[in-house]
Amino acid sequence: MDLRPLLLFAGAGAFLWAIARWRTAVQLVMVLLVLEGAIRKWLFPGAQDLVYLAKDVLLLGVYVGCLRDRALDRFKPPPLPAFYTALALGAVVGFLQIFNPKLPNLLVGLLGFKAYLLYVPLLFVVPAALPTDRELVSFLRRYILLSIPVGILGVAQFLSPSSSFLNVYARTDAATGYVSTFGSSEFVRVTATFSYITGYGSYLVAITILVQAYLAATRWRLRHSLAAYVALGMAAVGMLMTGSRGPVLILALLFPLYWWLAVMRGAEGGATFGRLLVGVSLLGLLLASAGSDALSAFIGRAAGTEDIGDRLVLPFISPWETLPDAGPLGYGIGATHQTAAAVTPGIVPYSWLDGHAFEAESGRVMFELGPVGFLLVYFARVYLIVFALRQVFSLATTFHRAIATACLMFFLAELPGSIVFDVTSDLFFWFFGGLLLTVMRLDRVAILRAARASAAAGSSAAAARPQTSPLPAALARRERAP
Repeated sequence: MDLRPLLLFAGAGAFLWAIARWRTAVQLVMVLLVLEGAIRKWLFPGAQDLVYLAKDVLLLGVYVGCLRDRALDRFKPPPLPAFYTALALGAVVGFLQIFNPKLPNLLVGLLGFKAYLLYVPLLFVVPAALPTDRELVSFLRRYILLSIPVGILGVAQFLSPSSSFLNVYARTDAATGYVSTFGSSEFVRVTATFSYITGYGSYLVAITILVQAYLAATRWRLRHSLAAYVALGMAAVGMLMTGSRGPVLILALLFPLYWWLAVMRGAEGGATFGRLLVGVSLLGLLLASAGSDALSAFIGRAAGTEDIGDRLVLPFISPWETLPDAGPLGYGIGATHQTAAAVTPGIVPYSWLDGHAFEAESGRVMFELGPVGFLLVYFARVYLIVFALRQVFSLATTFHRAIATACLMFFLAELPGSIVFDVTSDLFFWFFGGLLLTVMRLDRVAILRAARASAAAGSSAAAARPQTSPLPAALARRERAP
C-alpha cells in the first residue's frame, strides 16, 4: 500500500494545526527532530523524504501562526544592528545564489537556501513561544527526560548484532545491509533514534550541554535533579557507543569553561564544585562498570587514529585553501549539499563541482557562497559567541546565567562544526540562539517583578528573589556573580 498520499494529506493537516497551535508546535518540532530518524527507519521507510521534511512543514506553520498571532510584536528583540544586518545581507546573498549558473538546477539552490536560512527565525520565535520561566523549565525537563529512552535504545543497538533490525540507517545504502562498526570489533556504532551516526552525535552534544546547564542551575544537587543525572550518564555512554571522537573532544575542551562560568562564579561555587566532583566520579564508575564494553571499543578506535591534529585545524584552514577554486561568486548555494543528488536525476552526482571535494563545512561554505557569503555566515556565528559571553556576565538570575552559558558552549562547539550540512546541528544552533534571547527577556522580567515587589513590601529581602519563578529554590535564587 502506497502511504505517500496519506502522508501528504497528514502533512497539510499538520501545517494547519501548527498555525493554530504554534507555541506547542515549536516544542513538537524539537521532539520530532529526535524521533524523525526512527520514523524513517522503522515506520515509513518507503517515504523517508516526506518524513524528513515534516519538521520543516511544521516550522513553516509555526512561522505563519506566530505572525498571525502578532506574538513577535509583543516580543522586543535586543537591538543588535550589526548582527541583524549580517543576517539580512546573508539572506540576500543566499537568494541570489539560488540562480548561480554553476548550479545544475534551481531545486538544488532552493534546498541550499533552506539549509542555510530556514531555521534562523527560531531566534525570534522561541522567546515568543516560551514566555515564562515555568514554560521554559517545563520544556527543558521533558526534553531531558526524552533523552533517557533515546539512550536506552542506543544501548540496545550496541548490544545487538549488526544484522539486527535495530541497526539500520535511514539512507539509500541501508539496503545493502552495511552498518558501521568499531573496526574489527563486533559492536556497532549506534544511531539510536537518528538517521545516522552524525545526527546522534550532534544531539548528544546538545543534550549534554542542556543537562549541564540544568545541573548548574540546581548547583548539582541530587534533589530535583535525579533525572538529569541519569540523562547525563546515558549521554556519556551514548557518545562512546557512537565511536565519534569529535563530540567527546569538544566537550572535554569546553568543560573548563563550564567549570569557571557555570560552577565557580556563583555564591556557592565551592560546594557546587564538590557536588560536581561527586557526580563526575559516579559517572566514571558507571562507565567503568556498565559501560566497560563501550569504553573499550571507543578507546580502541581512538587509539588507532593519527590524524586528530589535522582534523582539528582543518575547519580553520579549509576556507583559505578553497578560496582560489571558489572564485568571487562561488558555485551556488547547496552545490555541495548531500541532498543535491536527489533532485538532479539524469545528471552524474556532483559533476557540477568540477572534481572538487571537501570535508570541513567552512570550506564548503566558501565554495558555495564565495568570500562575501562566507564572511557573512561566519560573522553571525562569531557574533553570537561574543554576545552569549556578554550575557553570561550580565544576567542576574542563576538559572538564566546557566542557560546563557549553555548557549555559549554550543555556539563554540559548532563554530568548527557542521551547522548547514547537518540538520540536527542546524536546528539546535538557532534554537539555542532563541533560548539566549528568551533568558535575556525573562531575566529582565524577573528583575522588574522583584523591584516592584520590593517597592510594594518596602523590604530589601523581597528583591533578593524573583517571586513568580516556578523553579526550586536553588533555581529561583537571584545571585549576582562576584
